[in-house]
Amino acid sequence: MRYYLSSCEYKWSHAKTQMEDMWVMRELGQELWKQCNQDGYKLEYIRSKSQSLPDDVYLRCDIYVNVDERKKDSVLFPIKFSQARLTPLAK
Repeated sequence: MRYYLSSCEYKWSHAKTQMEDMWVMRELGQELWKQCNQDGYKLEYIRSKSQSLPDDVYLRCDIYVNVDERKKDSVLFPIKFSQARLTPLAK
């Protein structure tokens, strides 16, 4: 199952670095960040041009998490984190 969690904006130079993880962790909060970095969960970042800041310097990052449906607590994930919105997976 795939869930949309949030989005944030930061500099393109931070993409695919440890700094990007810091921006995402700040946006999600530590509890959700820790949950999404466990076995059976995979964070996915979709990067695009910023919509409000200069797009040659800043990017927009949409944050998704893919949850293994076989994981026992996958049913509780959207209940515990109500900001998670179920999205269809591309096939």
